[in-house]
Amino acid sequence: MTKAEFNKLIADGETFHLECKLAKNAIPDNFWETYSSFANTDGGTILLGVKEENHKFSIVGVDDARKILTDFWNIVHGDKVSAVVVYERDVRIESVGGRQIVVIEVQRADRSDKPVYVGEDVYKGTFRRNGEGDYRCSREDVTAMIRDSCAETADAAVLDELEVSDLDQDSLRRYRILFDNLRPGHVWGRLEDEAFLVKIGAAKRLRDGSVHPTLAGLVCFGEFSSISDVLPNFFLDYREHYRKNIRWTDRICSGDATWSGNVVDFFFKIAQPVCAGIKVPFKIASDNVTRDDDTPIHRSVREVVANALIHADYHGRQGIVIDKYPKRIEVSNPGILRISKAVAVVGGTSDARNAKIFNIFSLVKIGERSGMGLSQLYGNWEEAGYVRPQLSESFSPERTKVEIEVEVAEKVAEKRDEVTGKRGEVTEKVTETRGEVTEKDTEKQSEVTEIPNETDERIIALILANPHITQRMLSEAIGLTRPYIGRKLLGLQARKIIRRVGPDKGGYWEVVKGSGDSI
Repeated sequence: MTKAEFNKLIADGETFHLECKLAKNAIPDNFWETYSSFANTDGGTILLGVKEENHKFSIVGVDDARKILTDFWNIVHGDKVSAVVVYERDVRIESVGGRQIVVIEVQRADRSDKPVYVGEDVYKGTFRRNGEGDYRCSREDVTAMIRDSCAETADAAVLDELEVSDLDQDSLRRYRILFDNLRPGHVWGRLEDEAFLVKIGAAKRLRDGSVHPTLAGLVCFGEFSSISDVLPNFFLDYREHYRKNIRWTDRICSGDATWSGNVVDFFFKIAQPVCAGIKVPFKIASDNVTRDDDTPIHRSVREVVANALIHADYHGRQGIVIDKYPKRIEVSNPGILRISKAVAVVGGTSDARNAKIFNIFSLVKIGERSGMGLSQLYGNWEEAGYVRPQLSESFSPERTKVEIEVEVAEKVAEKRDEVTGKRGEVTEKVTETRGEVTEKDTEKQSEVTEIPNETDERIIALILANPHITQRMLSEAIGLTRPYIGRKLLGLQARKIIRRVGPDKGGYWEVVKGSGDSI
């Protein structure tokens, strides 16, 4: 490296990934704090032989670079730090303008090695990096790293104070119907609920024969009150922002007491609205008859949402937040990536924070097991000519955030912008017990043809999962009366969102409009 190149490197001073230290004759004590902070954050480079004066950096060199290198290797392999996260290729001597500089590139530690700490006390010796330098981690941060370092994921924990009957039975029934539709004839479909939950990882049978939910089972099928008893910071929040000076024009959150509040129901409640309005290019489906409205963009958006639910640290703070703007979607969840950003974007490496939840989702064809979700997201956006998605991590508290820009269909965006308040206020009012709908509400529903409501979304999702699904099966899956479901089907047909192919008996349903993006 030339002197000019080196001066350019240190021109901006210390950064998130760069630390400069004088180290004239020996490795300074605060070197190891930076070593810990880089290892626990996103890696970085430490330069020994660089002086800071009045916020300006200059090359002064070290007296004996070989000795410093020998001291470094002796100390790092001793008991000074808890883990070695550097290799031979990461440590070298650079000659710059006749002066010797020691360059040490600290790698981002594998989660199994975290927290990387200095000394004997993990809670006092663990550091991380921010824009201002190194800082000592809080107990909460250290505990999160310890939790992530375990071979068995946290969602496998058995909640022996709860019974299977404590789960939301309607949520479980809906999931089982979808499972049966997607995996017809599967041997698990014939099992009783307890045995089925054990098979999918939502429960575990103990040695005494009793069956109790796992943390994954509670998060996926529990009620919000029960989940928050175990996970006080648990919260799911989807917000649409279509008007200025209004906090949100629509919101679905786990604490509103109108639905279960668990992650499986949350995904299906927002899978359609989060994609609504995204531009759909004209494309004929494989049957050469219908229009293909489920684009790679739609699928990637749903994948981002699924990943947030699958990889969230449900012990962390602030919950999962999804904000949808006219041309932008932001998805953030507690917990940082368990692999480096570079590896995550390249794809091919899967390391789910919640392996049981991952399995529960994948059994109904949600979630990407190959670790290609982010890679496909970037590829799809590049092919569409959209702005490159932004993936970022933040600390204290730990969070991962994905920001994606989308192109929307103008008519749909205009129609949705006219709607203030909840979709139910402009579409229909359904009674909780009987699902009755008034004629006036039906007229309102026909006026808003671009915005299917929650019941429409569930019907569309189930039809996409099983085109041969019957009215009775839809009634059982959604929890509303058969006559009401019948009226909804007629409404969807009238609005040309779905159509019936063949006779009532022996025929099948077909989704023919973009509102029916597949799950």
